[in-house]
Amino acid sequence: MKRILKTLIFLVFPLFLGCKEPPELIKSKTDTTAGRPPKIIQLPPLITKLLHFVDTALTDSIDINQILVFKKIDTSGRITTIDMKEGVKLYQRMMLPNKTYTFPIFEVKNTDTTILPVRGMGFGGPIWAIVSVDINTREIRRIEFEHKAESDGYGAAMTQSSFEDKFVGTVIDFEKSTFTLQRNIEKRVDAGTIIDGISGATMTSKAVVEMVNLGLNKYKVYFKSLKNEDKNTVVP
Repeated sequence: MKRILKTLIFLVFPLFLGCKEPPELIKSKTDTTAGRPPKIIQLPPLITKLLHFVDTALTDSIDINQILVFKKIDTSGRITTIDMKEGVKLYQRMMLPNKTYTFPIFEVKNTDTTILPVRGMGFGGPIWAIVSVDINTREIRRIEFEHKAESDGYGAAMTQSSFEDKFVGTVIDFEKSTFTLQRNIEKRVDAGTIIDGISGATMTSKAVVEMVNLGLNKYKVYFKSLKNEDKNTVVP
C-alpha cells in the first residue's frame, strides 16, 4: 500500500509544480485583462446639462474633451484654456452673491456653437443663464435662465420657455444694448429687440434684460479672438 502511495505522489507532484495558480484564478485573470469594459467616468451635473442644452447624445464611454473645449475670460478680456474641473467651479461661483470677475466658456467641438454663461442680481438674489450662440453670426440659438430665490408666480417665471424664447433668434450687438424692456421703449429710438417683462415682476424683468446685455457684452473680445483664429487658419 505504501509503495502505491509513493508511486502516486511521484506522478502527481510534478503537475502541481508546473501549475503556480489554481486554474480558476488563471481563467479569471485572462477574462479581466482581455476584453476589459471601458472605464465609465461620472460627469458633473453641469456638464450633463450643457450636453443636453446643445442636444449632444450621452454615452457611457464619452470623452468630454472630445466634445467640449473649456476656456475662461476675465474682466481684462484675457482668454485662457482650462480643464473641465475649473470650468465647473467658475460656473458654480455665479450662483453665489459675491461678485464674479472670471467666466467660463464652453465651446462645442466641430460645430459653430459656443455656450456663454451670464450672471446678474435679481429681486431675491443671484440670477444667471447659459446662452447658446452661433460663433459666426452671433445669433442666440437658445437660452436658459436660473435663479436663487425669485418669487414663485412672479420672478421665477423667468425660467419658463415662453419667456426665454423672446431672446432667441436675436444677434448680439456690441455697439448698443441688444435687448430693451418693453416699458423703457419710449426712452429709446434705436431700441434693440423688445422684451415683454414678466407680469408682476418688473424688478426681475429689468434685472434679466440688464444681465443679458451686460453679460454678453463681456464676450466682445472673445468673438474678436475667434475672427483672428479664422484669419490665421491655413486652408489647404
